[in-house]
Amino acid sequence: MEPKELSVSDGGRISILWLDEHKSIYSPFNLRNACPCASCKGEGGIFGKYYSPKKEAISPDVQPVEIQPVGRYGLRITWSDGHDLGIFTFDYLRALCECEVCQASSGGKKSDID
Repeated sequence: MEPKELSVSDGGRISILWLDEHKSIYSPFNLRNACPCASCKGEGGIFGKYYSPKKEAISPDVQPVEIQPVGRYGLRITWSDGHDLGIFTFDYLRALCECEVCQASSGGKKSDID
């Protein structure tokens, strides 16, 4: 799954048009809150020990400052709060889609992604 086109609105909403013509829409707060990096989601360590991240409050008005491609599989987003560690794979982004069609097919919740 690869994006065909990416755009950011004045309000910071990110839109991705995929090669299959599906258009995904993301609010900046929800996407920042879904950051997949080890600092945000935790990480496995030695002998199966799980290291839980310290939860930090995310500002409701967080905005994307820069979006860079990472290879042919994802995007790195630099946020207005300075965070830039997460690599959002295209598969992960597609699963996080906030459009009405995807919300209806998932029952309106994306909690299985977290």
